[in-house]
Amino acid sequence: CWSARVDMVAGHKRRAARAAMCYGRGMRHLLAALALSLAATAALAQPPVAGERTIVNDRTALNRLRRNSGMTLQWISFESPARGHVVAQMNGGLLHLSGSHSARSGPGRVTLDGDVLRINPRSFFFRGRIVITDAPDRGRNCVREGTYEFRATGQRRYWRLQDFEACDGLADYVDIYY
Repeated sequence: CWSARVDMVAGHKRRAARAAMCYGRGMRHLLAALALSLAATAALAQPPVAGERTIVNDRTALNRLRRNSGMTLQWISFESPARGHVVAQMNGGLLHLSGSHSARSGPGRVTLDGDVLRINPRSFFFRGRIVITDAPDRGRNCVREGTYEFRATGQRRYWRLQDFEACDGLADYVDIYY
């Protein structure tokens, strides 16, 4: 630790020892939090268990999701009002979503692929992968794997990904329309 070395040169051995202990303790906490975070992410991104089914708490919401009218990422939809597509189909009791939205001019793109675990009147829980590439800037790559909530609020006719600040501190609004 740099501050510990400076203190040692100045002859303050006690302060140097305290700084080294603080540094070590902080690193242990940081590493423990990182390990816990990685373990939780890995557990959430597991493939479906045989016999797993989507829990349907609202059949109307399920039908809206199955007959959705596409998806958008705000960085791409600024340039064009055209929406991407989302295919929703039942696979062995689980509703599977697969979709994308691409910029008409330029490389921006968002994709999603995964399963709906539960659907409620105004929200659903999606387990899978969401990838944003080259949006809003070329070279940006935001990959999310885990379980995420999409929620429709107020009078909105779309579900919005609730964990929208996952990469680079940017707010990525991924919306699925009904």
